[in-house]
Amino acid sequence: MTISYAPLYGALSLAFGYGRKAAQIVARIVTLWINRRAAYRLAELDDRALKDIGLTRSDVEGVLDLPFRQDPTLPLVHRRRARRQPPPPAVSLRVAARNGRAVEGRGA
Repeated sequence: MTISYAPLYGALSLAFGYGRKAAQIVARIVTLWINRRAAYRLAELDDRALKDIGLTRSDVEGVLDLPFRQDPTLPLVHRRRARRQPPPPAVSLRVAARNGRAVEGRGA
């Protein structure tokens, strides 16, 4: 009589795979819930405190309108970074002729 354990191991590995996926889904839901609560706490701040952080009231209210499956903190981070970046430097252009003298007011 031969006893085979292969189906048992296959079923266990399948169960562990589904268990891992279920744990990832639960962790994602918990993370979304925590971040949504943080966004609600930001909405409770006054405009001056939001300005200190680098956000506006419309930024916070806008992300609270997003569906639950979207993380509200990521758009807030992007909006804050966009405001904090310095403007691009002014471009100066100097055209020189082959002899090294500056050429002004001439088109190509």
